[in-house]
Amino acid sequence: MSKPNKNKFFASFVIIAGLILPIFLPAFIMMALVKFVPNEITHSGIMSLFILSFALFIIAGIFSKILSLVGLTEQKLDELGSLGLIISVLSSFFSIIVGYYWMKTFHLTSVELSSIGILIIAVITTFVLAALIRMLEKL
Repeated sequence: MSKPNKNKFFASFVIIAGLILPIFLPAFIMMALVKFVPNEITHSGIMSLFILSFALFIIAGIFSKILSLVGLTEQKLDELGSLGLIISVLSSFFSIIVGYYWMKTFHLTSVELSSIGILIIAVITTFVLAALIRMLEKL
């Protein structure tokens, strides 16, 4: 396999991951963590994890819209450099935590996460998505 084909495969893989991971990454992480820390995550089924993950994606979109209304658009965050990256990462982190507790308060999810469990999921998801965004920017 020649080098251009490898680059096309990697670019295709990153683009497909960029479409799927932001929506379903928390669900994948929760499925993996259930085996290692069963006391932190309790769920009624796999579908409840995916529904929660999709809802967290929608809440992250709402956080992003609020940031743009305040004046922090994607272009502005790119112009800010590393400060923009920090703001973007913190926004993602807080949207996961606030989104989960909001859904739990209004009884919109059957997934029970401990405080440590939601922090683990938020941190891993944030770092993976930040790395994915950086890879997409390099393409």
